[in-house]
Amino acid sequence: MRKIYMAGMSHKVAEIAIREKFYIPMDVKTEALKNSPFQELLILATCNRTEVYAASDSEIREEELVRYVCKLAGQNYEDFAKFFYFKSGDDVAHHVMNVCAGLDSVAVGEDQILHQIGRAYETAHQLNATGNTLNKLFQGAIHTTKRIKTETNLSKLSCNIPFLAMKQVLNTFDDLENRTVYIVGLGEMGSLMLKYVQENTTKIFASSKTFANAEKYSDVLTPVRYEDRYQVIGKCDVVILCSACAEPIVTKDEFAKVKGVTRLIIDLGSPRNAEASIGELPGVEYVCVDDLEKVVSENRRLRMIELDAAQKILKEGLDEFLQWMRMDEVSKQISLHAERMVNAANEESEKLLRSLPDLPEEDRKRIAMMYERFAKKMANDYLYKVKADNSPEDVQVFLKCLGA
Repeated sequence: MRKIYMAGMSHKVAEIAIREKFYIPMDVKTEALKNSPFQELLILATCNRTEVYAASDSEIREEELVRYVCKLAGQNYEDFAKFFYFKSGDDVAHHVMNVCAGLDSVAVGEDQILHQIGRAYETAHQLNATGNTLNKLFQGAIHTTKRIKTETNLSKLSCNIPFLAMKQVLNTFDDLENRTVYIVGLGEMGSLMLKYVQENTTKIFASSKTFANAEKYSDVLTPVRYEDRYQVIGKCDVVILCSACAEPIVTKDEFAKVKGVTRLIIDLGSPRNAEASIGELPGVEYVCVDDLEKVVSENRRLRMIELDAAQKILKEGLDEFLQWMRMDEVSKQISLHAERMVNAANEESEKLLRSLPDLPEEDRKRIAMMYERFAKKMANDYLYKVKADNSPEDVQVFLKCLGA
């Protein structure tokens, strides 16, 4: 019987310093999918999780699969095994449905994970690394998630401050491709904000009170010394403030001296990083974290309603897959039993024909065909029809009575 397994790590069990060690380059992923040691394989790698899914006719032990993931990432099993989770059987299906629907994400209900899973599945499928089991699982998860997106408002009701801040930016500017963004502060809030900004523009400046911290991101942005912040503010369309400070780091008077294009200031600091009176300046829109918190509070209330509806849809998708899995196993048993019936009929016809050596060849073929047709009819009436009209559990009981 084919069974599904998975091993992985996510933002829930490992910090980013650990997760980034398990970034799996596309060439490594492609090679692994082409030369999989399992009957079926799919590799999901995002900034928040690295997960490997396998389907196999033989048991896969936890250590075996975790070692495989570590080998792909070029990391030592003994150093990182404690950061992995491992699931098998129905638990894998439940996990995939939750992950695909965004219910296991940092921003619950977010859309990006659906696209990431879609790409991971498409890659594995194109390389013939998936079979019936993983195809059915991931196709079902993607279909179920799309139902949740269209039948509920869950993905529209984020309670994640950086996510809502990014929505505010996109409400002001329809397209950020030719816009410049400046992030001040690269702690937990700032680094998450950077992730959202990266998805929309490559023109990014950033400052941190410790310049070395900003330099760590130099591959995706232009680091700016904290004390030079006013020199950059005027060059940017959007300024996002995420710094930890006791006093405002951007004042109305200093900001007014800057000649530039800044139209939107989003202040995610608490205490606030900027003087609110900045919003009184001509052409400047100022949004603080309290403005976003009001949206968060209302969204939390509405999400409880939408989450309940999403869970019901998720359960339908999960039940459908698990029913298919059980029926798939039943189908294999029925096919095997039907094959035995046909083989037994052929053996009996051969015995009969050996006792009739003078029978013409045409009659011999007719008798052999009649035996085989009778066996197939019996299989259809007493096996396939039983399968079609009953639950997998009842069919299993029936087959057990037949000695299947």
